[in-house]
Amino acid sequence: MKFEVEIAPLDLGLTLGCGQTFRFKAQLDGAWSGVLGEHHLVLRQIGTRIEGTASPGGKNVDELVLDLLRAKDDIDKIQRALGRDKVLAPGIRSMRGLRIVKLDEWECLISYVLATYANIPRIMKMVEALASGFGRRIERGAYSFPERKTLARASVNELRRCGLGYRAEYVRAICDTVDEDALARMCRMTYANLRKSLIEIPGVGDKVADCVSLFGFGKLEAFPIDVWIERALARLYRQRGSYRRLMEFAAERFGEYAGYAQEYLYHNERMLAHENVCVFSEK
Repeated sequence: MKFEVEIAPLDLGLTLGCGQTFRFKAQLDGAWSGVLGEHHLVLRQIGTRIEGTASPGGKNVDELVLDLLRAKDDIDKIQRALGRDKVLAPGIRSMRGLRIVKLDEWECLISYVLATYANIPRIMKMVEALASGFGRRIERGAYSFPERKTLARASVNELRRCGLGYRAEYVRAICDTVDEDALARMCRMTYANLRKSLIEIPGVGDKVADCVSLFGFGKLEAFPIDVWIERALARLYRQRGSYRRLMEFAAERFGEYAGYAQEYLYHNERMLAHENVCVFSEK
């Protein structure tokens, strides 16, 4: 099935390739392929249009893509607010096409628990192994992310065979701790209460809680802090200290759109490290 959606501004490659989601891969021809829900997608950006194919497809596929890429976010409003920051202001416009993604809450929770102490290729490998082992087959080589009730039937040893290592015990514990009703309750929580609830889940610490809050539950005020963000805050703002201290600084500095500020800083720091290009500088 072919479909088309329009999203502006958008840089599809930057959005899907910036470490937010682990199920999409860049193709040699410039397209991106991956699994979203029960569909295998191939997406290609042409100007402000996304032309895609979906297997098996259906009338709601375009809505799923629009939700994934948060098409309703008012990027101009977000950047006007963040542009009041003198560090972000000079280069923020160059990142207008970088959007926060909105993932399924369950998939996001499990994926980011797997992401602890692992690089992106390793994370993607674990997620795909879990999907092929316990998800539903969509077509050759493409599997949906496994539902909680399916993973709940898997033993720790079966999960370890997916290459999860020590994380297999966390996945097993999460299946016993978080059910569909718990996820529904978390969807209705404020960011502060959601974060507290997430940290009570096995395998979830500060960073994972903020990643899941931002990319899974859509809390744009969340500000995940990893080594790249620590470097950015130290270099650009002279801020160092505990996770709590840096989180409080970000909340005060960036406010309700801290998640977008985090993604801009993350991308900028990686560009500086890999390409010696930097659009933000200390003020």
